[in-house]
Amino acid sequence: MLTWKQIFHSFALLLGVSVVSTAALAIAPSDLTLTQVVPNGSFNHPIGIRAPNDGSGRLFVIDRCVSEGSSATTGSIKIVKNGAVLATPFLTIPNVACVSEQGVIGLAFDPNYASNGTFYVVNTASGVKIGASEDQVLTRYTVSANADVANATGTVVMRVPDIASNHNGGDIHFGPDGFLYWSMGDGGVQGDPNGFAQCTGRKSADNTPSTCHTIGSGVIYYLLGKIIRVDVHTTTASAAANMCASTPGQPAQYSIPPGNPFASVATFPNECAEIFNWGFRNPFRFSFDRSNGDMYIGDVGQNTYEEIDYQPAASVGQNFQWNACEGFHTYPGGAAGCAPAFGGVPPKIDYPHSGTCAVVGGYLYRGPIQQLRGQYIFSDYCSSAIYISANPAPASATWTYVTLGSAPFTPGGIVYGFGEGSDGNLYVADDGHGTIWRFTSGFIFQDGFEGH
Repeated sequence: MLTWKQIFHSFALLLGVSVVSTAALAIAPSDLTLTQVVPNGSFNHPIGIRAPNDGSGRLFVIDRCVSEGSSATTGSIKIVKNGAVLATPFLTIPNVACVSEQGVIGLAFDPNYASNGTFYVVNTASGVKIGASEDQVLTRYTVSANADVANATGTVVMRVPDIASNHNGGDIHFGPDGFLYWSMGDGGVQGDPNGFAQCTGRKSADNTPSTCHTIGSGVIYYLLGKIIRVDVHTTTASAAANMCASTPGQPAQYSIPPGNPFASVATFPNECAEIFNWGFRNPFRFSFDRSNGDMYIGDVGQNTYEEIDYQPAASVGQNFQWNACEGFHTYPGGAAGCAPAFGGVPPKIDYPHSGTCAVVGGYLYRGPIQQLRGQYIFSDYCSSAIYISANPAPASATWTYVTLGSAPFTPGGIVYGFGEGSDGNLYVADDGHGTIWRFTSGFIFQDGFEGH
């Protein structure tokens, strides 16, 4: 087990660069360590870690796909139990497209999973599709009589058409309100020339942002560049006209929370009632603060800047400004001072591309490491460095952060996602080695950690 300081200086010798000693970083305990949970090669392409609140202590790892680059492969959810990966996957999902950023990309356990055994998965499904690229599909599954194996067949809750194989978002979480939140990218065409991120209704792919609500010939797209919120516990007998992912007048496997900004069909007949937030490029990973319900969103940038967005728990219906802004900068062009565009909300953090390329949103740490609590941890796909914002104060216009080194574990590691255990421990999914890691330190209260 190596400490951060040992890891950093090992990389300094390998790379011929200097690093700052962790002793100078007040935001983290000096013995902060990433401990490998399972051996290298335990997963094909791990993208996230989840844990149901069922008292089992198990970790469920999203294994994006078997054959990256294939338009027809399988993905899975695998269980880490008592320190080992179970030989039989919890769930194997056939007919998964895994080209570019596709695959099995989201998992959320029902808040009442311990009693109802229900969970939800997002994947890109190969085969019949609505749009030009494979659909984004949300499916409801249940566990079998064997607690370590799910029933193979699920119920499709929603299908969303997509136009390209990238910018899929795909993260799902239950919020503190009990509703399911689902992040989606703008479709993947660079620069979002169709204006999907800013269109809050249905739209054709016509390369004309001003034609939102204009339905021409061909595929009609909706919900791209959004974070949506739906009630998956209540079905709808007859879908309203503004339930964009359903057929008007037909049954739907979800309903609309009354607090959504466009929930009222009478007031907003042409907007999409499922929308909670909009104006995103690719909100690939987001999370809720398990203590107070605030939302932290990593939105992947275009060519120059990456950003972290923040939404307090009490707010709803915010515009996060893509594609007028890329971070704090105008798009295209990169000039500073792009806030607020579209009457929207600027990010809390942006950082330029310099050995980086795609932000990986993380979590506000609430786990057992005393000195790390209340700090926001995130990463970047290209650098795989761990970044920490020591004081992400909601009232501050911007947040500062530090980098904890050129790589967090061993050469070739690739951070693809994070995850919280039911006990608050924070985990890292390493696509480069097919493994997961856990943050550890000696700075822990005797009784573990304070309650949520």
